[in-house]
Parts: sequence; C-alpha cells; structure tokens
Amino acid sequence: MDLRNLKTFHVVSTYLNFTKAAQLLNYSQPTISQQIKALEDEIGHTLINRMGKKMFLSQVGKILKEHTDKLFNILEEMEEDLKNFEKPYGHLTIAAPEFYCGYYLSHIIGSFLKLYPQVNLKLLCANSKETAALVSSNQADLGFVAGKPNYSGIEGVLLEEEDLVLVGNPNIIKDRTIEEIFDEYPFITYGLDDNIRSCLRDIQCDPKTIVEFGSEEAIKRAAVGQVGLALLSDILIKKEVNKGSLQVLNRFPKRLPTYLIYPHNSKEFSNVSTFIDLVKDTWRTI
Repeated sequence: MDLRNLKTFHVVSTYLNFTKAAQLLNYSQPTISQQIKALEDEIGHTLINRMGKKMFLSQVGKILKEHTDKLFNILEEMEEDLKNFEKPYGHLTIAAPEFYCGYYLSHIIGSFLKLYPQVNLKLLCANSKETAALVSSNQADLGFVAGKPNYSGIEGVLLEEEDLVLVGNPNIIKDRTIEEIFDEYPFITYGLDDNIRSCLRDIQCDPKTIVEFGSEEAIKRAAVGQVGLALLSDILIKKEVNKGSLQVLNRFPKRLPTYLIYPHNSKEFSNVSTFIDLVKDTWRTI
C-alpha cells in the first residue's frame, strides 16, 4: 500500500473532513478524494461513507484506522528516536586507569553531564591494557590509555606526552645508587611492556625482583609505602614529590603518550563524538 494514501486516510479518518485534511496535508480536495478512492480500490472495500454533509467510517474503515493509528504512532516514535542521534543521547561507557578517572575524568564528566544530562554514563576503572581490550571488544565506547594502542579496529587521539620518572621513597634511597637499591628492593610495575623495558635498558638495570600491581595508582601507593622503586608518569607523582614522600631518581628522555581510544567508525554516534571534542578542548587545561 502507498504510504501517502495511508497518511491521507489517517488524517481524513481522524477529522472526517476533506477540507481540513486538505489544509493539513497541503493537498487539493480532488487529490484527497483520488487518494482515498485509490486506497478503496486496492483494498476492495468502501472506507468512508457519506450521509448528506456528514462523513463516517465504514466497518472496514474503522479497522483500517486502528492500524493506521498504530502505524503513524510508530513512525513518529521512530523519527523522534532518530533525531536523538543528532545530539548526545543514550548510554556511554568509558574505561580508564584509576589515575585518569580521578585526576582528569572527574572534571570532564561533570562538564559533559551538565551539558547533556540525558546521557547515561558509566565509568570503568581498569589499567591501560585492560582498557584497550574493553574498547576493542566493544564493552566500552571510549578509553584512556598510557602508550600507543596496537589493537586492530581501534582509533586514537593523542592527548599529550608525559615524562617518565623512576621514583622511590626517600627512606629507601638515601645515598644509594639505583643498582644498590634494586639489590634489596623490587621493581614495582603493572607489566613489562616495551616502554618500561626501554627505560630499564637506558639506566642499564635488570631488577632481581619484580612485583606487579593492577593499576598505576596502586603502584604509586606501593612506592610511597617503601615497597620498592617504580616507573611512573611525572604527572601522577607530582604531589608526592612536592610533599617529599617520593623522590625522583631518574627522568627518562622517552616520553609516555596518553591516547583517547575508540572503536573504528564509532565517531558517527553523537554521544561519542561530542565527548571526544570536549576531551580535546579541556584535557590540557586540567
């Protein structure tokens, strides 16, 4: 059935007035009559009866009106839902290491939700490797990671590059060299990736003992607690260095990039693209 003819019948059956229907649909009255006649011919039944100046629906017309009411209600809902994709709407899941969650995202998410309160936002705390896996498997719409992502199907935006520093509690450093400290204390990390191995080669160190933690924040707390030496971003330990609870032993020339990552083609969704734009505008101001 022609949707235009059904729309015309829907309006005529609602108002039972050809003149009113013609005004609302911006058609001439002969066009309205032709469309109703075409629909009646297709169905094989009269839809609208006339008695003098009055119009009323036939039994078949009443049945058809029930269905056109449902049909055009569904179409209106569909149009409204599709319009929502033009602005941030629905659910948005973000994954990031604990430090990014607390230091950066608390500010960014607050600003985003003030602008777009209709978005239901979920924040997952995970280390960089886990975050990349969550985004790659579409369990998260966006992720923040330290280091360049190497997962297929993921795109990234470089937000900044941070200095990497080797730090420890001053009480275990004293006047000792890095080698002497590693003879007694472990190296604290969340996994020996290429960045970390490269830094250890730069200082010609091969720690005897390695202790792995699940997040950068946990590594920092362990270093403050005199568990051992840790390799961290200088932004992450700035406050502790100023307070004297951590001391920088070495600053490396190799810098650690921070990336905002997302699945390929997900920028076509307005909630994702709008959040990315907000991050790019505000990240370096925090």
